[in-house]
Amino acid sequence: MWALAIFLLLAIQDTDKERMMKVQADQWLALVDAGDYGKAYDALSESTRKELPRAEFVKTTEELRDYVGKLQMRKFKSVEFVTNPPGPPEGEYSAVQYETAFQNRPVTEAVAFRLEDGKWGVIGYYMR
Repeated sequence: MWALAIFLLLAIQDTDKERMMKVQADQWLALVDAGDYGKAYDALSESTRKELPRAEFVKTTEELRDYVGKLQMRKFKSVEFVTNPPGPPEGEYSAVQYETAFQNRPVTEAVAFRLEDGKWGVIGYYMR
């Protein structure tokens, strides 16, 4: 009985954590969708802003979005969490993925996060 209660509690916590990540990704993507790349840059994690110049982020994000065209549809796909993946610095990471249709092509979009000082911050925006 206790094991079931603990399992259900953990499942609820995981669902809340996934929901929180989706909300954060949705809010960040709304900035990008609006073409407000400066505010999207400001919402990046502190470590990412230290490594990536504002002008470079704005230019590359604008070029990417111009290439794919206007947003037509975005459908939530998944939230994934990983601890200490190979490559990046040790830590907690998350990726929120969407199946997205733009005017010029369909893609899988991902907003990547890293937990820094107790706060999830955007560290990347990817399309494939």
